[in-house]
Amino acid sequence: MDDHHHMDQPSGHGHSHDLDPSLFNDFAATGEPIGALMTLHIFCMVVAFGFLYPIGMILGLAKNRFHVPVQIAASIVFFLGYQFAHMHDGRNYEPHIAHRWFASIVIWVVVLQVLVGVYLRLHLERGLLGRVRKGFVVLHKVMGIAIPVVGYTQIMLGVIASLGFCYGDHTGQCLAHFIMGSSFVAYGIILLLLLRVGGPWLFQRGKSPEFYDSWVIFLWGIVNSLTEHRWGHPWNHGDYQHTSMGILWAVGGLLGIFLSRHGNRTVVPSILIILTAVSFQGHAQHVPNSGQIHSYFGYMLFAAGLSRIVDICFVWKPGHFSIHPWQYLPSLLLVLAGLLFMGSTEEQLMLLSEMMIDVGSYSNVLISFGLFVFMFAYLLITLWERLTAYQGRDLEYNELPLSTSSSHQPVAQRHPGSSSSNDDEDDYGARLLANDFLYDEDADVVELKPTHRIS
Repeated sequence: MDDHHHMDQPSGHGHSHDLDPSLFNDFAATGEPIGALMTLHIFCMVVAFGFLYPIGMILGLAKNRFHVPVQIAASIVFFLGYQFAHMHDGRNYEPHIAHRWFASIVIWVVVLQVLVGVYLRLHLERGLLGRVRKGFVVLHKVMGIAIPVVGYTQIMLGVIASLGFCYGDHTGQCLAHFIMGSSFVAYGIILLLLLRVGGPWLFQRGKSPEFYDSWVIFLWGIVNSLTEHRWGHPWNHGDYQHTSMGILWAVGGLLGIFLSRHGNRTVVPSILIILTAVSFQGHAQHVPNSGQIHSYFGYMLFAAGLSRIVDICFVWKPGHFSIHPWQYLPSLLLVLAGLLFMGSTEEQLMLLSEMMIDVGSYSNVLISFGLFVFMFAYLLITLWERLTAYQGRDLEYNELPLSTSSSHQPVAQRHPGSSSSNDDEDDYGARLLANDFLYDEDADVVELKPTHRIS
C-alpha cells in the first residue's frame, strides 16, 4: 500500500531531468507536488493541441483567412508550454519516459509545419521552389491534420507521466488500455465524420462505411494477434484472451470486407463490437473494483454495436443523406466506451480505492469527458460545414448512370424538408454532382440498389 502513496511523500531531489533510473521502482514520478510551472505547462499544451490546432486545422481545410492567425497563436502557446516544462520545480520524472522522447517528434512536426506554412504564404512560384509547391501544399495539409493526432498522443503520454503510471510491470496492460480506448474514440469520431459529411464521398466511390470499418478491424486484428503475447515467454490468461480476440477481429474483418463489396451494407463490424463487449464483461481482473468498470465499458460497447445494427437494418435509407437522431448513437457510445476503457487501468483503479472514490462516481466523470469530446468533434465538423456552405445532406441521390456514355445523369433532388430561396440554389444538386469530390466521369459506374440494407 505504501507504494501507492508515493505522491504524498516528497523525495527531496529538486528539479532535474537526469535522475538515476534506479530511484524509481513501481512509479515513474517522485512524490513532490506538480508545482505551478508544470501546471502552466499542462494548461498550455491542452489549449494548443486540444483546442487551437484542431480549430486551425478546420480553418485551413476551409481555406479561411483566420487559419494563419490561429495557427500562429497555437504555436506561441505551444512553445510557451515547452519552456514551462523545462523551468518547473516540484515533481520529477524518470528520464526515459515516453512523454519526454515523444516531445522531440512533436517539436519537429510543429516546426516543419510552420516552415512549410511560411513558404506557402510567400508564394514563391518561380524556379525549383515553384515546381515543388504542389508537393508542399499536400505536405502542409497532411501535417495539419496530423498535428492534432500527434498532440493528442502527447497529451495522453503527459497524463500518464504526471501520475507516474505505466511503469515497470504495469506497462503492458496500461498501453493496451490507452491504445484500444483511443482506437474506440477515433472509431466513433470517424463514424460521426462519415455520418455528417461522408455520404456523398462514399456514394461516389460505391463504398459503404462497413467496407472501411472491416479493413481497419482486419488489419488491427492481425497486429493484435501477433503482438499481445511476448514471444519466448510463457502464455498467461491475458495472452490467451487478447490474442484470441485479435484472431476474432482478423477473421471477422475479412468476412466484413467480402460482404461489404460493391457498396453493400453489412452488420459484421457491429457484431464484432458486440462480441468484443461480451468478452470484456467476462475479462478476468486483478483489482477488486476493476470488474465493475469493465462491465460498464462492456455494456456501453454492446449498446454501440446494437444501435448500429438497428441503424443499418431499420433507419438508414439508400441515397438519403439526411440524418436521423438515432444515427448519432453508435458514434457517441463508441467514444464513451473508449474513455471508460482508458480510465480502467490497474493503477488508476488502485488509486481510486486508496482515495475512497467509488467506481460509479469515477465513471460519471469519464462519461462527462466523453460527452465533451463528442461535442467538440461535432462542433469542429459543423464549423467546416458552415465555412464551406456544405449542403450535401439536403440532397437525395435516386439514380446513378448505368454507363459513363449514357445520356442519363445522376438525379439529385433536394430533400423535402429543405427550401430554395433563389435560382442558384435550385441547380445546387447538379453543381454538386459535377464537383470532383462527388462525381468522376471516368470512375466505375455504381448502381445503388435498395436491397443493400442488409448483407
